[in-house]
Amino acid sequence: MSKSVRMEKASPCSRVGAKLNIMAIESMAQTIVGSDDPAIIEETMKGLWEGKNNRFSHEFAYEAKVGNKTLGMITCYPTSVMNQLVLPTAKQILHIRRFAMVNYAVKNVRTLYAMMTMEEGKKDEFHIGAMAILPESRGLGIGGMLLHYAEARAKDCSFKKLSLTVRENNPRAKQLYERVGYQVVGKIDQGSFKLFRMVKAV
Repeated sequence: MSKSVRMEKASPCSRVGAKLNIMAIESMAQTIVGSDDPAIIEETMKGLWEGKNNRFSHEFAYEAKVGNKTLGMITCYPTSVMNQLVLPTAKQILHIRRFAMVNYAVKNVRTLYAMMTMEEGKKDEFHIGAMAILPESRGLGIGGMLLHYAEARAKDCSFKKLSLTVRENNPRAKQLYERVGYQVVGKIDQGSFKLFRMVKAV
């Protein structure tokens, strides 16, 4: 990997921050935003990225960059912080989407409840909430660099465990995490959300 690649605190003005968040959460974006319209998903995620005090904010994200070009992004924080962001995130989505989100929520109460109550991490863990790499930047070792940075952040915050979740239907990502030392410690099975919980000692 080129030495010119550097890690940098994410900016609210990033041109690809929202796009990378959408890539990271995949189809869950439709449930989070309450729409399957790509334009609405992009607009809502852009608003969350530019804002603060929500799970998808630039505030908790770090970018791998070469010059001014972003190659990938990782979001990480203590699990306790992530849990505290659930309601503020919901409120901000409601503010952005307004009546359309209220209508969606009424029709999909169980799905939204399942998503909001998932136990993605434990209180003694530092958690990776999202990670994505732009397609043209894959194969350059950026994923390993992002994960290594999250490990360093965990150590700096005095955590001994780093956790993440990966969808059951994404074996390629699961294998990547296993190669760098993550182990499956549990499974989340709440409605349509089927994830492996993985942890690494740091």
